[in-house]
Amino acid sequence: MADVIIDDLVSAALDRREGLWGPYWTSPAIGYVVYNDSIGIAVQKTTDSGATWTDQDAANEPSSSNTRSMSAWFDQETKDDSGTIIHIAWVRTTDNDVEYVQFDTATDTFGTIRTVDLLTIGNTSQDSDVAITKAKSGRVYVAARGNFAADTENTDHSMRSSSDGFATNNESEASPYSSDEEMILLLYGIDADQDDIVAVVADTFNQHLEFWKFDASANTWGAPTAIDTAFEMSGPIMRANKRFYDATTRHSDEHILLVYWNARDSATGDFKSVDITPATPTITGKTDLDTGSDSFFPSILINQQNDDVYVAYAGSDANDEDLFADILVYFKLSTDGMGVWGTEQAYGDDLDDYRITHIGHTVGNSGGRMMPAFFNHDLADILVNDGNDIEIAAAGEAPAAAIPSPILDFGLVKAPGRMVAY
Repeated sequence: MADVIIDDLVSAALDRREGLWGPYWTSPAIGYVVYNDSIGIAVQKTTDSGATWTDQDAANEPSSSNTRSMSAWFDQETKDDSGTIIHIAWVRTTDNDVEYVQFDTATDTFGTIRTVDLLTIGNTSQDSDVAITKAKSGRVYVAARGNFAADTENTDHSMRSSSDGFATNNESEASPYSSDEEMILLLYGIDADQDDIVAVVADTFNQHLEFWKFDASANTWGAPTAIDTAFEMSGPIMRANKRFYDATTRHSDEHILLVYWNARDSATGDFKSVDITPATPTITGKTDLDTGSDSFFPSILINQQNDDVYVAYAGSDANDEDLFADILVYFKLSTDGMGVWGTEQAYGDDLDDYRITHIGHTVGNSGGRMMPAFFNHDLADILVNDGNDIEIAAAGEAPAAAIPSPILDFGLVKAPGRMVAY
């Protein structure tokens, strides 16, 4: 099969604006990709396992060309949540307004656009940050920072929460941002207070990666727990290429699984994996996906039915491709919690300057696919590959193909949510 274009005219700054999320699957055939297009924010849907994609509710999609950074969270990323909403937050470029909208996969419609906060600096830079999650209680949190360079007072940031999608309830929370110029990835918490949340934080001032916990009742962030303090990347490089790390929660034990690079385009850079036990918290280093790696742009997916972990990224282990110029998209599979990684598998078909991958974070009992979406920078396209993906059948069901068929050229066949040798 071949690479399939989802949209051929998206934001040229999509990689800097964190503008690609999903696919989020409601069945092995039906999935959604959320992204920053050339006008605003759009959602595309497939009903044929990624072969074709159609724009959803275009008349009501957020259409401001001022969209800067964006973030998304699918209800089912939160354990035991069977909801159908994709929560989307973004920061506007010209006035730094933080906005939010819901997209309902049950009706394929956008809700009302809500204003979360009004930040204070008017500046057109792309160098901002936004993160979103849904706690177990159902409360939605949005953390956002406006322009890093213009924020000389370190006040152009906030975190707000809401129990009703910011329709009437909008509460101010302790901001996770400071003069350390953090980038934030929010996740739901597992403590007794179901309003609590956690975060994986890139401290770009000190060049650290850290784990933080938010106590909702006290409205405080606890002391950071170090994940990695030996980054080679400078703060400006970390902020320019935000998708150097990704994390999601394994529902079976609610550990957070994290993958990241500690350097960019460096002979001494390593592609790391980490298991975080949030309660303690405890940071457990797992097996590197690669060492001395010139690849980049990771994303992670957990098959919650059997705890298989898939990681997509751009650039080969062989270091024979040119980052930011001519690279392919690849993936690896671990069936033992990142203790052992399988052989690198090619996913995309054509070399080009890909700069983001996203793989949707979670597939539950309704099934889905291992089908990373990726961004072609010079052509401003978003693509998937229809053929090198992997079906994850709904719980208790066989995969669509009764007889497994070969994929790639690596002696592998499709099985229910697994790749096995034949």
